[in-house]
Amino acid sequence: MDAVPFQVSIHPTARFEAKRMWKNWQSHFRQIPLFGPLVDCNARDHVETLGQTLTLLLLSTAPLWLGGLVIYGINPDNTLTLGTALRRTVMHGELFMYGTALLAPIFWVALVDPPGARVFPSRTIHMVLIALIELVASVFFGLTVAGNALRQPFIFELSVAIFLASLALLYLGTLYHSNRLNAAEAFKKDEQGFSQAYEEHRQ
Repeated sequence: MDAVPFQVSIHPTARFEAKRMWKNWQSHFRQIPLFGPLVDCNARDHVETLGQTLTLLLLSTAPLWLGGLVIYGINPDNTLTLGTALRRTVMHGELFMYGTALLAPIFWVALVDPPGARVFPSRTIHMVLIALIELVASVFFGLTVAGNALRQPFIFELSVAIFLASLALLYLGTLYHSNRLNAAEAFKKDEQGFSQAYEEHRQ
């Protein structure tokens, strides 16, 4: 006698209830400022955004990591580590400037809606955070350049925090922009497919 394979069936009512709870959770999560639109982003959006962000980060910070490599390569001190050499290039608040530079593309992305694409999500909170970061970075970088006596460990740690916050905003802004472009492209393809199917049906 052959063994009957064990099967688990999900009742349609339970499946419907699970979908309803998931949709309800998504609806509530969308209300969270800045992070809410993440619920609508898929793997394709994240892959595209990660590639763009890493490329921009590598190119925009080239003077820093190249400078660190040069310092490490020409220094005869064998106790000098590569990490220490890289840190020397950002010890005086340089990351304030690089952090604010990373935010420049977000102004265009958040304020300009491409034809056929939906409005940029979390636009207001993005602009508020960018303005706050720009203000703090400008003040402390200006004080550093002016030669004021500042707490260097604090300046370094603050500049790193500003840079990481800028990088996070850049990633989220690019992610939401990619998502709305991909959504608009998918809608256009569906529309074209429907029109083509309608024409074929008429013939």
